[in-house]
Amino acid sequence: MYLCLESNAKFQLYLHRMFHNVKREKLNQEARVAKIEKDKPKIESYLSLQSLVFEARQNHQYTVESLNKTTDLLMINPEFYTIWNIRRETLLELFAQKQLDKVKTLEDDLKMIMVLFRRFPKCYWIYNHRLWCLRCLGQSANWQVELAIVSKLLSVDQRNFHGWHLRRIVVHNYEVQTPKTPQELLSIYIKEFEFTTSKVNQNISNFSAWHNRSKLIPKIYKYYQEVDSEFIDQAEDLNKYTQVFSSRLSLLQHEIKLINTGMYVDVDDTSVWLYLYWLLSDEFFTEHLDKQVYQRTLEEQLEIIRELNELEKDDNGKDNCWCLKTMILIKCLLANVHNNNSAPSDLLTDEIKSFLEILADIDPLRKGKYLDQLHGKAELLY
Repeated sequence: MYLCLESNAKFQLYLHRMFHNVKREKLNQEARVAKIEKDKPKIESYLSLQSLVFEARQNHQYTVESLNKTTDLLMINPEFYTIWNIRRETLLELFAQKQLDKVKTLEDDLKMIMVLFRRFPKCYWIYNHRLWCLRCLGQSANWQVELAIVSKLLSVDQRNFHGWHLRRIVVHNYEVQTPKTPQELLSIYIKEFEFTTSKVNQNISNFSAWHNRSKLIPKIYKYYQEVDSEFIDQAEDLNKYTQVFSSRLSLLQHEIKLINTGMYVDVDDTSVWLYLYWLLSDEFFTEHLDKQVYQRTLEEQLEIIRELNELEKDDNGKDNCWCLKTMILIKCLLANVHNNNSAPSDLLTDEIKSFLEILADIDPLRKGKYLDQLHGKAELLY
């Protein structure tokens, strides 16, 4: 298979781009041939190294030498996930044979990954391997250092969802590796909550920050109810959120106020609307709020969005897709407040039908979906 790839001109051009870390560009035939010829020695070296790694694996030759070859390959191309798998197999075998010091070797891998992060900040397999190393280290892993590292990553690219995913795992492990009191856990989660606030204030379009926030809120609320109020009153970092987390309603109102600001900042930002959907429909709120209070909250939000849509029509001459879709959502939620488990046909009021007809016209990429909803062939609740 690899000999076949070696003779493939497209594959060799891919290798050229990989070696130089450049974007795809259109080249004429003469330029393409010239580039491939120029990089031919590097390409041949890479393919030879690749063959040696696969041959060693096939023959179950897990040695320090074969491990080093995977290092050489991954420093060139960390997207080659099979090489990461071979590396982990090799490491486990060498650990079992006592040929390598486990802690030192894994810490060296973490350093290697830091080098790769600078060049490939959004490569899945780098993050996967880092988590594998940390899990193998277990109690020897320094989760506080990891939290500082991932904070740095997110300061460079605050919307890097790989970094946010890693951060959630790091916080969880920092929480469970050593026993924490409810007070300590509450402080950890509040710091994370504030971190998400800082990131959405910097960039309202940070979907990962909003998502992280939705995961933190139920945990924080739980601990505000459990932790002694005297302790909270004396802790400055906790005391300032006492009113916010005093009830689910106050928390919902706080978050809706924040998200309404985001809607007016950028009415077309997907992350803002999805977070609003979570606020209005998640069981954390809906199952614990007084029915009349929940209904009033939905009605108030409906009017805010209707007003925002009118402003968009004044400015742009047409309705806003997100406003219309969210008004449909809220009207469906209101219908379910009055009549649990409403049939799809019952939700299709004349106003919702008119919204769907407008959406089919102004959002042609999703026209089929809107028409299916209009004819009762698809759910209205997104």
